[in-house]
Amino acid sequence: MNKACISIGILLLMSSCYEEVELTDAPDREVFELSVSSGTQEFIYTSRDTAYSIQDSVLALVFNDRELAVKEMRIRGRTTLDYRRKSYSVQLDLPIFVREQEGGEMRKLTRFKLISLSMDYTYINNRIAFGILEQAGVMPLFYKFVEFKINGDTQGVYFLVEDPEQFFHEQGSEFILRRDYHHGIEDAEYEPALFFRPQEEYVSRYKDIYTHLPELDGEALYEALESRLDINQYFRKMGLDYLLQNGDYTDEVYFYAMIRQNQIRYKIIPWDYDDIFSTNPHEVGRSWGPGTLFGERKYDSHQDVLDEIGQKMIFSIEDDLDYAIAMDPFLYARFEETLVELMLTLDANALGTLFEQLEDELTPFYNDEAMILQSNYDHTPTSFEIWQSNMQEKRVLLEERLESMRRQLQIEDKL
Repeated sequence: MNKACISIGILLLMSSCYEEVELTDAPDREVFELSVSSGTQEFIYTSRDTAYSIQDSVLALVFNDRELAVKEMRIRGRTTLDYRRKSYSVQLDLPIFVREQEGGEMRKLTRFKLISLSMDYTYINNRIAFGILEQAGVMPLFYKFVEFKINGDTQGVYFLVEDPEQFFHEQGSEFILRRDYHHGIEDAEYEPALFFRPQEEYVSRYKDIYTHLPELDGEALYEALESRLDINQYFRKMGLDYLLQNGDYTDEVYFYAMIRQNQIRYKIIPWDYDDIFSTNPHEVGRSWGPGTLFGERKYDSHQDVLDEIGQKMIFSIEDDLDYAIAMDPFLYARFEETLVELMLTLDANALGTLFEQLEDELTPFYNDEAMILQSNYDHTPTSFEIWQSNMQEKRVLLEERLESMRRQLQIEDKL
């Protein structure tokens, strides 16, 4: 997020004549269209490895033929910065109302991301993960596939996701952070409105989660964590990361602060599931990644991870919190209890419904050749046939992993 801000024009200030934009029907696909000068369009296409605010005297953003009151529109992301199809962060002065699906709920949005999915060769990974996380009560954000255009030229399939930094305001939270490696803080937003706690108090409470890891164990550690973090929610995320084989998540999670009994307690928002179905967790071959609260840790292979934690249902131990949960018998027992509850609500039928929804949502996009041809600018091109094959493969894989987890947890014996 600490990227250079490039100015390529004069930002057009939006006037107060704009109206809130409400979507009353749910068409096959919804369209955002960005209008900028030809020079800005070419700059967006060719710029690499740099995040910046789009500043252009003719900038306009239209949603389903209605112009929006744009406060700021930024090029965002990490790896997608190196591709023609960029990802965007959008802030509006007035909200839009987007319907989840025909007959579904409406979500009011003033801040959202338009994610290009350039590293997801059939556009399904984030949607699969978000759907499963939502079923488990871990993913609270609004999300939806949309089309994105620049000056009338389609940019292909995009994934609209509510900005976590909008969501935390709606929850009455004053502070949100994105976790970094070694329990650092990559980015944070502080906006006192209800409790007016100092930002330093919020940061200290987050740091306390990690301070206690090497100092306490067993039930005392569990109670210390539970008072500072919704540990059951974190357990559910870890269990689903194991199911999904999430290969990169240490810095892909937000912590937002809530006040409970006059104490700060964090809840989480998972983020960015491009790297699911990975062979190895992120710590393999990355000596800089694992936390150091329990000493230096290095893993040259996935087997090295398994040799340390055994056949536990934890995919990654890169972060010290996950490592502590894997290694502390009391914490792991509580984690397994949460997994049992999770597995009783998640089964092959639920996965089947998810994949049917995913097919319904993406079919209109894959039936449009011009949109799918945009994948030629991505890491790996896609096609209708590739998409269908990958959908079937990943559905079978998840059903098999789910069944394996249920057997290991002896779910049938617990009914």
